Amino acid sequence: MRTQMATEAGRTTAPSEDRALVGPNLLAVLDGVTAKPETGCEHGVGWFADQLSAEILRFAHLWPAAALKEAIAQAAELHSGTCDLDHPDTPSAAVGLVQIKDDVLRYLVLGDATVVVDTKRELLVVSDTQTNRTVGANPADVEHALMGEVPLQDVRRVAILSDGAARAVDLFNLFDWPKALELMAANGPDDLIRKMRQVEKEDAKAIDWPRKKISDDATVVYLDR
Repeated sequence: MRTQMATEAGRTTAPSEDRALVGPNLLAVLDGVTAKPETGCEHGVGWFADQLSAEILRFAHLWPAAALKEAIAQAAELHSGTCDLDHPDTPSAAVGLVQIKDDVLRYLVLGDATVVVDTKRELLVVSDTQTNRTVGANPADVEHALMGEVPLQDVRRVAILSDGAARAVDLFNLFDWPKALELMAANGPDDLIRKMRQVEKEDAKAIDWPRKKISDDATVVYLDR
């Protein structure tokens, strides 16, 4: 299997709050939710994304939902003594996760991250853009995740994208998902981000494509066989 990753901050003046994970049996993209003025946390979204990423990898041997629940609990423990984790705007992140184990590909999506699984029978596109649910300090958040599994022998390729990268398809309509996967197979996921940035630049006032963020953090993890 071949795994490729591409990530780029939405602004040159601020670090990206996206994180990409590539472990022995697990791939994931975390999209940190932009912090509001008051969060109850002294660390910030980037710190939270770093800690949650590390904990997800630590529990990657568990099934995806269990791994994410344990990761949330451990990340929360790291700052429970200094921060108000009950604050409604405590740092959080959207998560797209894929695990390959026991000849099965399992996926989990919570929030507006996107997992695309191209199989021999169909193309699965999984994202939750309606509920605004994300992963914060409460392991129970995982109960709202979208989950499923596919026999590994049926999988042709997989992509996991933060919403800042998925907008190439679901906002700008530069390609449909099959063509986006073909592009990444041929040129790598960085080409998808590069083409999307050009459109953002050309529509710098968000007139043709109305959007809250002119340019957002964009991250893609791509896997094919």
